[in-house]
Amino acid sequence: MNINWKIKSFAYRWIDAFSLHRTLYYLQKNITRRSRVDISSRVKNWLVHQDNLASLERPKVFEFGAGKDLSQNIFLSQYFGAQTVVDLFPMLDIDLANNAASQISKQYPTFDYHSMEASSDLERYYRVLYIAPFDASKTPFGDNAFDGCVSTDTLEHIPEDDVIAIFKELRRIIRPGGMISAVIDYSDHYSYTDPKIGPLHFLQYSADEFKKHNHYAYSQNRMRHYDYERIFAALGYRFIRNEALDMAPMPAWISPEFDKSKPSLYARKGIFLLQNAN
Repeated sequence: MNINWKIKSFAYRWIDAFSLHRTLYYLQKNITRRSRVDISSRVKNWLVHQDNLASLERPKVFEFGAGKDLSQNIFLSQYFGAQTVVDLFPMLDIDLANNAASQISKQYPTFDYHSMEASSDLERYYRVLYIAPFDASKTPFGDNAFDGCVSTDTLEHIPEDDVIAIFKELRRIIRPGGMISAVIDYSDHYSYTDPKIGPLHFLQYSADEFKKHNHYAYSQNRMRHYDYERIFAALGYRFIRNEALDMAPMPAWISPEFDKSKPSLYARKGIFLLQNAN
């Protein structure tokens, strides 16, 4: 009986979160217009992935946390052989994908622009297979199915246990010697819309206190760079690139749950390039 209750609770929570995501997205797209992002603000992260996976010739790549416009995947289609991109919720908007592709073609004249009408056109023109809903911790793919993986500004929204489960699965589906390129945003995301708080504002709260502010539809795990280092090392990944960047000013108060002896505590951004060791 208890198991059935947990299953129903999870299902209702998933549906509720999905519904809220759709509502927020509708407002962003049709009212505030915040969903139409200028790609110039994103290119820097895309170039990180291009550079990190440059040693892999036309790789077959997996990505979790695909987003609404798949602008990153469309851009990287110039360098990758094929991409399978997944998301927890089916949020793809072809309208926004077309807008992103058009912007890319204007900034990169060699990019071959195609107008899309359905998600199948992503695979037809850009070799991008989109799948959602999808659990990246339990995939149907065979062993060594991919050459690499990319992730941008997604890991900070995933609970620690799920991060561990996903990277365990990546150990299986990424071939030996394959690469994982990850860009992580460690800042308090509410600081982007509230100028009264700083980028590390949320570090002042204990875990119990932060639960009151951390809505599951837009959750932040508050994990720091050193937490990811610990997880990746424990899973047996080889570090090829490991950078904690954009140090923020120290807040007046930090919860003792965080390790103030670690300089990377104050990083706003992290970049990892991991190799799946043999």
